[in-house]
Amino acid sequence: MSTQFGLGTPAVANQDLSQARTAQALRVLKDQAQNTDAGRIDKAAKDFESILLEQWLEKAEKSFATVPGSDSSENTDPGHDQFQSIGCQFLSQAMSKAGGVGIASMISKRLKATEASRAATEAASHEGNQSNQAKLGEAASSGLQGKE
Repeated sequence: MSTQFGLGTPAVANQDLSQARTAQALRVLKDQAQNTDAGRIDKAAKDFESILLEQWLEKAEKSFATVPGSDSSENTDPGHDQFQSIGCQFLSQAMSKAGGVGIASMISKRLKATEASRAATEAASHEGNQSNQAKLGEAASSGLQGKE
């Protein structure tokens, strides 16, 4: 007794399968790009907050250094301003890494929302283009069949 199992014709044409694979590959690439973009956005936001904090700290240090009654001879060292600047820079970076004052998180949140909106618009546009191409292909195919 021989039993044969036959495979029916695939329900999906090769072109549809190719389009599905392409769409899946695009989704994977977009997810990877979003993860990379999220990391870049977070880093840029923290760097910006660090620079802003550094500027604030330097201005605060200079304003408090000129308190009446302070000894002006302390600042006669030629490297004093450079060391003050370096100190403010490292302090601001440490503050930013520890969470800062919340500016980086606000910027990061807004930029990520903007990026997600842009990506969704781009994806919808891409899907619309694929749909239009498929409709054009079907119309051309039916037009060719009508001429035969």
